[in-house]
Amino acid sequence: MKSVLQDWVLSLPGLRHQGVLLTAVRGCDTAPKNDPSKLFTRSLRAVILNAFVGDAKKAATFIEVVPPTMEAERFRLFRTNLDHYPHHYVMHLAHAVEIIGYHHPDEETRDRWHSYYLRLCKGLHVNPESKEELDRRLTLAEEAFAAVDRE
Repeated sequence: MKSVLQDWVLSLPGLRHQGVLLTAVRGCDTAPKNDPSKLFTRSLRAVILNAFVGDAKKAATFIEVVPPTMEAERFRLFRTNLDHYPHHYVMHLAHAVEIIGYHHPDEETRDRWHSYYLRLCKGLHVNPESKEELDRRLTLAEEAFAAVDRE
């Protein structure tokens, strides 16, 4: 049976990487159906999930493959409205964008999503993690990972 996750997602360094991506596929519960965050999330799903119809380009609702310029515009509209969304949702999405920007196998896709990650960090006034910092954080042993929450 084929997985809903694309092959590259299954080959990530750890299960937490996959889990982070899955937390972002839901979208923002407080946003209306065609809000910029929902449109951008549909584009995010296209780079991590396999579409039910087989070819993601044939999907038109939950997953949408759009030209890079349209994807970038969806991101811009989302990014310019960050303060309208719950922080928890934004951080789940930012971390998923980070993983795509560091690990997607297609260089053009990876570079585009890495630029989204850097712009999100700038908009949130936080320093971006390096790929090594991301992977180290997400592959920590469970006790060490949990200890961060208790600090």
